Amino acid sequence: MVMRDQRGFTLVEMMIAAALTMVVVGAAVALATTVQNSYSYEINDAAIQQEARFALDWISRTIAQGGSNPYDIGDPADGAAIDQDLSCTPMEPGFALSVDGNSIQVLSDVSPPNGLVGGEDMDCVEPGEDVTIAFDDVANTITRLDVALDATATDMTDTVVTDLSFTFLDSSRTVTTSAAALAYVQISLTVESKTRNPYTNQNTTYTYTSEVRVRS
Repeated sequence: MVMRDQRGFTLVEMMIAAALTMVVVGAAVALATTVQNSYSYEINDAAIQQEARFALDWISRTIAQGGSNPYDIGDPADGAAIDQDLSCTPMEPGFALSVDGNSIQVLSDVSPPNGLVGGEDMDCVEPGEDVTIAFDDVANTITRLDVALDATATDMTDTVVTDLSFTFLDSSRTVTTSAAALAYVQISLTVESKTRNPYTNQNTTYTYTSEVRVRS
């Protein structure tokens, strides 16, 4: 009868096997971590891009309705049909432009169109007719102040906005600070991801732009 060798593994062989196992397990963990980080980054990346597109669309639509004045609200001394002082916001529909280009006030008579901006005097109940859009560079958000809805400026985005700027142009496409001469509003919005790109180890930024032709 032939006797089989019953000695098993030596200590050196066991150590080599353990080391190889650790290498394989470590590589698997590293791969899983990379995949997880990449997945989290892609989810966050898609979310901030969607946030930026939503904000840009909302801002563009709000500006586009600015200046709507079907009942000719304004100063009677200038020949307006309806006295602006009867409105919640005693101003003619149009725009108030910031000097630094970080905010814009949009005035209109749209919800419903009734010869009033924001509602009757001391009764501000018509939303969307006096809206100020601004960039909060401390909170990194875009804010809305609607006199019919908001007691204070309300955050309209997550804390991912690093810049919002408005460029005001007249009909010759020259930069202007005059609301009366305003013909175009260019909007530039920049957002930054909250998670780092796993390949560059940097936060990714995206800039979106739009241009709105305002009512004359």
